[in-house]
Amino acid sequence: PAELDPAHAQIVSATLPLIGAHIDEITTEFYRRMFSAHPELLRNLFNRGNQAQGAQQRALAAAIATFATHLVDPALPHPA
Repeated sequence: PAELDPAHAQIVSATLPLIGAHIDEITTEFYRRMFSAHPELLRNLFNRGNQAQGAQQRALAAAIATFATHLVDPALPHPA
């Protein structure tokens, strides 16, 4: 696979701590906006219980953090 351009890797590395500190707010706002624009997704695609309990938001947050971390350091072991 192609490696991330060093300049882009530096940007990702520099923003990871800030994103990590606010990831719950970011993912909550992401889903709020998405479901406001497309309410049919909540009815037909996403589990309402997971949304209400925050499980979906936490799963997205973990995926974002893992993806960004592996973009910067592809040699890290992949999560199970």
